[in-house]
Amino acid sequence: MLPYITFSCEQTTCNLCGKPLQVYVTRERCITSVAYGTFMAVERQGYCPTHRSLAPARAQQLLQIVAPGATIAYDVLAQIGMARYLECRQSKEIHLLLSRDCGIEVKASTVRYLSRKFVAYFQIVHEQSIGLLRAAMRQRGGYILHIDGTCDGASEVVLVCIDSLSGQVLKSQRISSENHIEVKKVLQKIRREWGIPLATVSDLRRALITAAGDVFKGVPQFVCHYHLAADVGKDILLKHQDRLRGLFRATKVKADLQALKRSLKKYAISKESSQHSVLPIMTLRSGQELKEHCTPETIQGSVHGLVCWILGYIRDGEGYGFPFDIPYLNMYNRIVKAHRILCATITTWPKRKRGPLGSVLRLKAILDRVVVDEQASLFQDCVAATQRDRRIFNRFRRALRICPRGGKQRRHDEGAASKLSPKQHEAILRRLKTAMNGQIRNGGASQKACEIVVQHLNKYWEYLFGHVIHKGSREIIVPRTNNIDEAMIGIIKRQCRRLHGRGHVGHDLNVMPPSMPLVQNLQNVSYCNVVYVGREMKDIADRFSRVDSKQVNQLMSDWQTERVSSRLPARLEGMSDFPNKVAQFLSVAILELND
Repeated sequence: MLPYITFSCEQTTCNLCGKPLQVYVTRERCITSVAYGTFMAVERQGYCPTHRSLAPARAQQLLQIVAPGATIAYDVLAQIGMARYLECRQSKEIHLLLSRDCGIEVKASTVRYLSRKFVAYFQIVHEQSIGLLRAAMRQRGGYILHIDGTCDGASEVVLVCIDSLSGQVLKSQRISSENHIEVKKVLQKIRREWGIPLATVSDLRRALITAAGDVFKGVPQFVCHYHLAADVGKDILLKHQDRLRGLFRATKVKADLQALKRSLKKYAISKESSQHSVLPIMTLRSGQELKEHCTPETIQGSVHGLVCWILGYIRDGEGYGFPFDIPYLNMYNRIVKAHRILCATITTWPKRKRGPLGSVLRLKAILDRVVVDEQASLFQDCVAATQRDRRIFNRFRRALRICPRGGKQRRHDEGAASKLSPKQHEAILRRLKTAMNGQIRNGGASQKACEIVVQHLNKYWEYLFGHVIHKGSREIIVPRTNNIDEAMIGIIKRQCRRLHGRGHVGHDLNVMPPSMPLVQNLQNVSYCNVVYVGREMKDIADRFSRVDSKQVNQLMSDWQTERVSSRLPARLEGMSDFPNKVAQFLSVAILELND
C-alpha cells in the first residue's frame, strides 16, 4: 500500500479581505519522485467565500515537487533528461536505472515523452535566463558568434549558434533549408536576445556569410580556416585521388592483397608466444639466428605481416582526413617501398607457386602490377601529378597556418600556436598569391592548382584577417576555425546514433526537439552556476519548479504542430493509393463548391 502525504495550502487568509480561507477541495494524486519514491499526495486547496472568483490557493510545497496535474516529479524529469542527453542512455536503460537505483517504475514509453518534456523545460529556463547570462557575458567582454547548420540526407537543417568565449550554446533552431532568408531570421533573434557580437565565424557557405553581414553590419566576419584549406585541397587533389583509386580497383591490387592476407591468417600467430609470428625475427641480425627461424610457418607468417603492413597505409596519415591525408598515395608509397626492399634483398625468387615460398611469389606478383607491369606507367604519372599539386596545396596550408604537420588535435586543430598580427598574416598570404599568379602566367602542369588557390584567396580575402580584437585594455582572440560548432554537431549526431541505432540520422534530426543542443550547456560549469546555481539534479529540479507548466505544454504542442505540418505521418507516406483517396475527395469537393 502506498504511503499518504498530506499537503495543505500555506496561505491561511485571503489576499483581498484578510478573512480566513476555507477548504475548497481535497484531491489525491499518485506521485513518483526520486526523493520520496511513489506516494499518494493529498492536497487541500483553500478559497475565500467572499471572493469565490479568485483561483484556489494551492500547496506550494507540493508545487515544488511536481507540476499541477502531473504525476512525475521534477527530480525524476531531471534524472531522465541528464541520463538521456548527457549520458546518451536509451529509454529502456533509463527505465532500468530508475528501477534499480531509485526504486521507482517509469515505463520506457513515458521516459521518451519525459525526455522531450525535459528539453522543453530547459529551453524555457534558458530563455528566461538570458538577462543573467548576458550580464556574465558583459564581464567576459562580449561574445563571439559561431554559426553552423547540420542535416543528413533530405532532413531539415538544425542551425546551432555558439559563443566561443564561454563555450555556451546560445540558440538552436530547425529551419527548412540553409538559405539566406531563414538564416537571417534566426540571426535577427540572436541580435534581439543577445546583442551584437564581437565577431562572427562560419564555414564557407554563402548564405551564412551574407546573412551575418546583413544582420550584424560592421561586425568583423571570419570564415573557418580549416574549411577553407579543406575546400582548396579537395578542388586540387580530388581528381588525383579518384584516378588513383580507379587504378587500384582496375588492377585489383587491394582486393588481392586482402585475399592473400586471409589465406595466410592461420600462420599469423606463433603457437609458442601467442603473438604475431613476425615479432621474433624483428630483433634477429646474424645469419645463423635467421636460419634457425626458417620454418614454413614463419616464412608465411612474415609474408602475412608484410601484407598487413602494406594494408595499414592509413597509419601514414596525420589524422586530419582528406585532402590533408591522401590514403591511396600512402598505399602506393608502401607498395613501392615493399617491392623495392623485396627485390633488393631476395636474390633468388622461388620457382614453385605452391608451398611456403609460393606466398612470397604471389605477393611479388601482386606488387608487380603497380611497380613494373603495363599499368605501372599509369600509376607513376598519376602519383607524379598528385605529388606536384600536393606541393601547391601544402604551400597554401603552411601560409594559412592550419593543420600543421605533427599536430595532435586531428580535425579539431585550431591552427598554429604562435600568434601573428593581421598585417603579418596578410603579408604572408599576399606573397603566396603573388607567387601563385607568377606560376599561372608561366603556365605549366601546376597552373590549374595555382588558379584554385588564387580564386579562393580572392573570394574570402576580407574574412581571413583581424582575429585579434581589442576590447578596452583586454585582448580577445577570435578562433580561426569553427571547430566548436563542428564538435557540437558531432555530439548531436553521435547521440542520435547511440539513442536510436541508425547510421543515417536524417529522421532523428527531423523529429528531435529543435532546442536539444541547448542541453549540452549542462556540461558548462559557468552556465550551470548562473542559471541553476549548481549542476546537481536537485538544482535543476528546483529551477524547473518555477516554470509555468502551461508554457511547457504549449511549447511541446508547437513542436508537434510544426512536425505534423512539415510532412505526413509515416503510415500515410507509405500508402501507395494515397493519391487515389485524396483525388476522390477533391472531385466531390470541387462539385460541392462550384454549386
